[in-house]
Amino acid sequence: MGVINILDESVSNIIAAGEVVENPSSMVKELIENSIDSGADMVKIYIENSGRYVKIVDNGSGMDKDDLYLCTERHATSKIRSKVDIFQLTTYGFRGEALASIASVSKVYIASRTAEKETGHSITVNAGKIVKSEEVSKNVGTEIEVKDLFFNTPARLKFLRKKSTEYTKIRDIVLREALSNYDISFSLVLEGKETVKTSGRGIQNTLLELFGKNVLKNLMEFQYGFVGNGNLLKSSKEYIFTYVNGRYVKSQIVEKAVVDAYYTKLMKGKYPFAVVFLEIDPSEVDVNVHPSKKIVKFSNNGRVYNLIRRAVEEKLYEDDRENTPVVESEENENNFFTLEEFKSIGVNKKEEAQVNFKDEVLKTKTQPLLNEKRSFEVHDEKKPETTSYHEKVLPESTFTEVSVAEDEPVYAKESVRENRVIGQLNNMYILVEGLDGLEIYDQHIVHERILYEELKDSYYKHGIASQSLLVPLKLELDYTEKKLVEDNLELLLEFGFELEEFGEKEMLVRAVPVFDFRSSIEDTFNYMLSEIKNDMKQLDFREKVIISMSCRNAIKAGEKLKNDEMELLIGKLHKIGKYTCPHGRPIIIRMPYLELEKRFGRRK
Repeated sequence: MGVINILDESVSNIIAAGEVVENPSSMVKELIENSIDSGADMVKIYIENSGRYVKIVDNGSGMDKDDLYLCTERHATSKIRSKVDIFQLTTYGFRGEALASIASVSKVYIASRTAEKETGHSITVNAGKIVKSEEVSKNVGTEIEVKDLFFNTPARLKFLRKKSTEYTKIRDIVLREALSNYDISFSLVLEGKETVKTSGRGIQNTLLELFGKNVLKNLMEFQYGFVGNGNLLKSSKEYIFTYVNGRYVKSQIVEKAVVDAYYTKLMKGKYPFAVVFLEIDPSEVDVNVHPSKKIVKFSNNGRVYNLIRRAVEEKLYEDDRENTPVVESEENENNFFTLEEFKSIGVNKKEEAQVNFKDEVLKTKTQPLLNEKRSFEVHDEKKPETTSYHEKVLPESTFTEVSVAEDEPVYAKESVRENRVIGQLNNMYILVEGLDGLEIYDQHIVHERILYEELKDSYYKHGIASQSLLVPLKLELDYTEKKLVEDNLELLLEFGFELEEFGEKEMLVRAVPVFDFRSSIEDTFNYMLSEIKNDMKQLDFREKVIISMSCRNAIKAGEKLKNDEMELLIGKLHKIGKYTCPHGRPIIIRMPYLELEKRFGRRK
């Protein structure tokens, strides 16, 4: 007897369901796309029990009695008639295939009515078998109710994530579908609370309803959609939304084209916000690479890359030109010269040019003089002495003698080595003459380590004091960020952040920690949430807060420091005696005297 058997239909249905229904969010995606294909302009989704209960209602074309019986059968579809149709799909997918897979692993109720009929019809399906059928009174459209998802596949049920994770995935699915189908009204209700609501009144309104005013005002429309300006940078690529022929997909080619277009505009670890709508001949794109059609392949990757990158670059260049700083008259508060007055300044008039220019403005204004091979000095002898921020933050200390109060951190009592600061390289690195040779310090990481140790010591020993804001700060958060805050309100309060809910997508900050915020409070808090949300190391929440606060408020690369400021930084670092940043990067690169002597040929 042979070893190959034909599978029972119930078994093959469950296997097929594993490809289409990976989790509740993938099921919701299939059901939403069915509603969109039916011509609906209103879709409502109700979710309960971690996604095991789903109800979706639309006002699409509906199904008559015959189609209702066929829709849960395998390989039943209204989209395909021949093999040619598979490679020229302009709709989302296969209504019957999805419903057959869903029905095989759950209990399903489907009610539908077409405009031609005065009444509708309903069926009840249990594990793929129709167990009940009846005529019902119903509006035009379809209602699908899924109960006890995976009730007959306990192995798959065991791998469901916790409720908040499943709900976040479902919300992301609805958001992506709503973003592409901006002429359709969407409503997502999680456990009785509406978390996504769009009006279906165009892309601008949809962007506002999904992401808030701050995102909308920093978006620029270009040939293939929208891209964010320099004020709208994210810490991951998850905010690059790519649509090919109306379908949300993941495309490395498109993502790379968008990121590459920004070139030097992006800091390390930052990514743009972009919504890309690419319309292409269906025969030029393969949507059947992945069972859920998440990934697509293009027949000409190079052409797609060049189209997107060139279009984004042109928009960014246009934005740069429109937002070039205007040279103002010397009567304004910054005492800038007009361009004509500036050109009139000669070499012999340098004594009259006692103006404090910003670097970028100076470069712009001196260009005509550089072309004429002239030069002059710009200074401000009358400018009063000011106290630097770093002098305020870093207390007076010396390298050779350390006086430590009883309530200071333990690490401050460690011995300090002899070091001599030589200077600053490229406003990024501190050069130090050490005992064994040349030492190069990354100024940002040095300060980050100092702030990290101080915050950690304060939190675990004394707690972090809080100060109330005179005017509460309003934060716009997406669903994931707001859920993260709500789940950790008590911990955030321990760090001095007092928050309360204010509307569906906003929260109020009423108090903040007593801390020297070099970045704004809003910027620090948003950075902290993004770092926590995208953390792959699964650190303790407290550790994440301390790391992100210290990183965001440390001295930045590119900041010019005075010699005494550098000495204070290096002195405090050696008191701590730890030479990696909280993320694990090294703080110091050493070049011993022996190595220097070898390089200069003094030794062999």
